Amino acid sequence: MEKRGAKGTRLVRPEPMPEQADMTSASADHKGEDEAASIRNAVAEEQKKWSTRVADLEAEVQRLKDELAAASASSAVTAASPNENVNQTTAADTCTDGTSPSTAISPDLVSDLTPGQITRYSRQLLLADGFGVVGQRKLLSSSVLVVGAGGIGSTVLPYLAASGVGSITVVDFDTVDRSNLHRQVIHDDSSVGVNKAVSACRALTALNPTVSCTAVTEPLTSNNALRLVSDHDLVIDACDNPKTRYLINDACVLAGRRLVSGSAMGTEGQLTVYGCGVDGRPCYRCLYPRVNPTEGCKSCSDNGVLGTVPGLIGILQATEALKLLTDTGKPMYDRLLMYDALQCSFLTIKKPPANRACPVCGPNATVKSMDDSALDSVGARGPAVVDPSPGIGLTAASNGLVMNLPDELQVSCKAYEHVRREGTPHVLLDVRVPRQYEMCSLDGAVNIPLGDIEGSLDRIEDLSNGTKPIYCLCRRGIASAEATRILSEIASKGDRSGIHSVRNITGGLNVWAHEIDPTFPSY
Repeated sequence: MEKRGAKGTRLVRPEPMPEQADMTSASADHKGEDEAASIRNAVAEEQKKWSTRVADLEAEVQRLKDELAAASASSAVTAASPNENVNQTTAADTCTDGTSPSTAISPDLVSDLTPGQITRYSRQLLLADGFGVVGQRKLLSSSVLVVGAGGIGSTVLPYLAASGVGSITVVDFDTVDRSNLHRQVIHDDSSVGVNKAVSACRALTALNPTVSCTAVTEPLTSNNALRLVSDHDLVIDACDNPKTRYLINDACVLAGRRLVSGSAMGTEGQLTVYGCGVDGRPCYRCLYPRVNPTEGCKSCSDNGVLGTVPGLIGILQATEALKLLTDTGKPMYDRLLMYDALQCSFLTIKKPPANRACPVCGPNATVKSMDDSALDSVGARGPAVVDPSPGIGLTAASNGLVMNLPDELQVSCKAYEHVRREGTPHVLLDVRVPRQYEMCSLDGAVNIPLGDIEGSLDRIEDLSNGTKPIYCLCRRGIASAEATRILSEIASKGDRSGIHSVRNITGGLNVWAHEIDPTFPSY
């Protein structure tokens, strides 16, 4: 190869000498052989590690089989010769870990496991980290109260039943709605309209017929919480509102029960275990001593939830429950786990110790009964009420969230439908958040979210123009009632003459779909 230099001088790049090329080629060959040898050695070393691991596992399985066989033989000896000391062992009877079979596994434990149970639970019986036969017997004799058979309960419950928890009580007064099914996977389409606790118990019985499952179809209240909690070894909070959380916590403290708590909203979830004053461990009120009226105002029905998030939280709660019931591992007494689905990240936060000023588990507690608990939880958002009418679904009357508007500020869906049919000029103000409005809306509706009402008065005046009445609408008639109150108060002051009159459409779009237009989607 050549190039032209200054004044056209030809510059020639020298070709490598044959000897140099041979040396380069040989060096590359040696380097390749070294890399290949290194890879072969690494693979061989990895295979050796796995072979050793497999051998160890096979030995462990054989050891457990030997222990079971020896314990069964020891039990037979006891039955034949009750006066002999069965704890006496010889070198031949000693297990590989240095313990005798009669010490490692009691004959009583073995006799409590039927062949069917050994087969069903064999994979967790083989665990070598403290579970085994002893742990399985604890599960079979334990009882768990699960409050909530929704998104979180849908995965908590099957894993408890599948693992062999002897008795499970499910508390849920709500009924299955088709909008639940994307996350509440314990239910199916045929369960729509069925009480969730009943539906869940059906699923658990189908999964594991040997488990006792009881459905409580009434809400958890201050009247029944302490009795239900006291009747069980462990409580799992899978509810969706602060008022019930306070009731569960206070009942657990008064009854001396441990509590596994989980929550999920949107794309995030939380998990922890509350000792509820047992052995000086903190309870829920230690972290949240006073009710915050604005806390827990969000719900899945209003703000949405990614279906897998409550499912994952429920699985983690079931895992903590199994650890607590079998006395294995380290429960999350002192930690709070936070999960972010969009980042696929887990953040563990260290919880503070028990609060000595706690109103329920502190030395100077003021909450000493469930009546005290109910009084101390006034203002917290409670569970929504299910209207038995098809298609109406959830309301929030039990929470005091529906404004007590005067009759002249309210109009029924049927009365408003007459306004539309007659073609009476008016303004239909849809006060839902944009993402709900985008899902579905009535023709002619103007979307101004409730939070933007006071900042949009000029626009509202232009729409009404002092002549057109304003009808406020939302999904359930709750946000629209608040919008009606705000606008009516402003209009009454005379500062906004462009606002003609305001009325709330009671029941919202859910009632509209039920009474006026069955083809309108409910959600």
